[in-house]
Amino acid sequence: EAPFKSATGFDVFKYRYEVDQSPIGKTSRSCPATYVKLFDHIRALFAQLPESRMRGYTASRFSFNNKEGQCPECKGNGRIKLEMDFLPTTWIDCESCMGDRYNPATLEIRYNGLTIGDVLNLNIKAAADFFSAHPKLQKPLQLLSETGLGYLTLGQPSPTVSGGEAQRLKLVTQLTKGRPKITDLGPINTNLYLIEEPTIGLHQQDVARLTDVLHRLVDEGHTVVVIEHHMDLAAEADYIIDLGPEAGPNGGTIVAQGTPEQVSKVDHSATAPFLANAL
Repeated sequence: EAPFKSATGFDVFKYRYEVDQSPIGKTSRSCPATYVKLFDHIRALFAQLPESRMRGYTASRFSFNNKEGQCPECKGNGRIKLEMDFLPTTWIDCESCMGDRYNPATLEIRYNGLTIGDVLNLNIKAAADFFSAHPKLQKPLQLLSETGLGYLTLGQPSPTVSGGEAQRLKLVTQLTKGRPKITDLGPINTNLYLIEEPTIGLHQQDVARLTDVLHRLVDEGHTVVVIEHHMDLAAEADYIIDLGPEAGPNGGTIVAQGTPEQVSKVDHSATAPFLANAL
């Protein structure tokens, strides 16, 4: 007989998010800066510059999707697609804008010496330093850098972002949405995050960074459910449900459950000795 017949408490969750490794965008026009909603703030910052105001440039002028500001040759893509017979399609930097996406008039506007095109070519770590005086930009950039994504450029085309990188971008985006409201009865407007195998393809150092992001979500009152085989991450959980005893049709039953310390001591659990080594 199943130990539980029902589950309650889901009413405390405002949203449910399935954080997978699917791409953050389907076209090369999507990039980390647009996905994390940083580019809106960057465009607004450039539009507030005295030179922009004199010319009547608004924030929309600094969108690479806007015909007024984009390079007319590559249409704001920064790259040109080459279709070749008998060879795979390839991309090269636009010879007109040299990969900067914008027309010359737009690139005449500079903030602290950099054009909007230069900013998109900054990696996340450098951008966090560059925008240190702007908390709305610096905070999410710093979070991205701390999760091991400091090497990505702000304008890196989404199709070139790996599944693991996309997953961490999604998690950090959730962290930037603000903390849940805390009441006498506990946090409200919290979320439920469902994450499957987030450590696949990650270096050990990146696993530690990912673990830190998950801890931050929990510290803010959210609930995180992870399906995982990496014992270093499992050892950080508050509660483990060990399913087995084997895979496929020979599994699916609860072998052990409890805190990592409790599960590591269950004799009939194949997971226990590996979990014990990680504790």
